[in-house]
Amino acid sequence: MTLRSGAHRRAMSQAPATSAMPGPVAAEDQVRADFYALLAHLYGAAPDAVLLATIAAANPLRVVGQGGAARDLAASWRALLAASVATDAAAAAEEYQCLFIGVGKSEVSLYASGYLDSAGNSVLAELRATLARLGLGRQVGVNVYEDHLTAICETMRVLIGGAPGIAPCPIAQQREFFAVYVMSWVTPCCNAIKISPHANYYRRVAEFTDFFVAIERDSLAIG
Repeated sequence: MTLRSGAHRRAMSQAPATSAMPGPVAAEDQVRADFYALLAHLYGAAPDAVLLATIAAANPLRVVGQGGAARDLAASWRALLAASVATDAAAAAEEYQCLFIGVGKSEVSLYASGYLDSAGNSVLAELRATLARLGLGRQVGVNVYEDHLTAICETMRVLIGGAPGIAPCPIAQQREFFAVYVMSWVTPCCNAIKISPHANYYRRVAEFTDFFVAIERDSLAIG
């Protein structure tokens, strides 16, 4: 699946652009970047009818070898495709509202600072400093903070695939950002979604996210 535009892809942006353009990205890295883009969309707002139809029409993942993690990822992707067929945009919007917005306080937080402790400094402040070193920052007018899951996924997309004026980051930088700001809290967040009585479509999204993060963890460990 390839998602090349949309408001939630713009949650994070590079510092003032130069004339440089990112070089070619390996096919497997483009797939990783595209999945992060999809997750950024799904956690940034409820999927509309077009996105649901796009996901529903996507191809199943091909499993290479007998690895259990790959089978789990492929099975969770099939479940998400099926859920995208069975869910309409109105139901998805109501579910998103109940889970992540609520009245007064959301049932499930999509912010890293809700799961992580920081010694001396705030998680958000440390993340902002990290993003500044990478030449990234929140777009003016974006109403979510940098530690929101949609922004975290968008940051990983840019680190992997680059953006106008920014080249893809070396695997070591991807690994470091992933370890601190993805692997450290996304699984507890997904678990909170999966056990929520309000979760239906987003239970499938959370399951896929969890298996995708596990694959990323293993791949980056040997990258």
